[in-house]
Amino acid sequence: MAGEWLAAIVTEMGGRTMDDRTFERIGAISAATVGLLSLLYAIAYLGITPPDQRGSDIDKFFRSYLAHPTGLRLAAVCLVLSGLVSGAAVVALVERVLRATGREGRSPTSLTWAAVVAVVGGLATSAHGLADLVGVDKLAHRYATGDAAARAAVAVAHVAPSSVDPRGLATFAAAGLVALAVGLALRSTNPRLGVVGLVLGGDMVILFVANAVGIPVLVLLTGGLASVILGPIWWFGIARLLLADTSMPTSMPASITVDSGATTPVRTPAAPENATA
Repeated sequence: MAGEWLAAIVTEMGGRTMDDRTFERIGAISAATVGLLSLLYAIAYLGITPPDQRGSDIDKFFRSYLAHPTGLRLAAVCLVLSGLVSGAAVVALVERVLRATGREGRSPTSLTWAAVVAVVGGLATSAHGLADLVGVDKLAHRYATGDAAARAAVAVAHVAPSSVDPRGLATFAAAGLVALAVGLALRSTNPRLGVVGLVLGGDMVILFVANAVGIPVLVLLTGGLASVILGPIWWFGIARLLLADTSMPTSMPASITVDSGATTPVRTPAAPENATA
């Protein structure tokens, strides 16, 4: 009966599914936020930040930073904020993938790993951004006001790997591996977004390697591709997927049948037994 079907919908939306939809909306907002922050990071680091702050000359770096700190500061803020919200987007996406593939409650090891790494890696990315926001400023002023020994110490501290995210292990490598794992899982339900995840994941891993071994040209190439093109497409695609409402039943109960190609017969009531011809 139609009334029973409508009651089933109301019951379904009033139960666990409504909670899932709320978290999916939070995940969608988080994903869209990361996409916007990715574009803003690219503008800040590649556009606003002077070239001297992307080079290897430490003296030019600090002098340029003290004169024009806005670009790097804005980029650091983008890392802090994106790291805080990216985990929620990935967790919501993983839950959506599991429901779409009929494996809800039976998460594959790869997706469980991806969800955990996304949250932990996101927090490490935030810590990385916060360290840059506060630490670089302190080092720059110490370099400008210190003697030769102080400047030498600052130079060593500046080139040393980050204690919370060495060589971008979380920001680049972990994020890339998460994109690869989720992209593989999306191939069966959303092939195009899955391919974007795979390409982005590979690009991020290459970016980590280039940053670790020190290949500036490759860092700028892969980093620009990730922050300007692949990253926004990936995160906006996740937001769109999570906003798609799948809470409505895809089929009606067995007691209701709809055949758009056939004419429903109309049954006329039987004549009373005492009716005359």
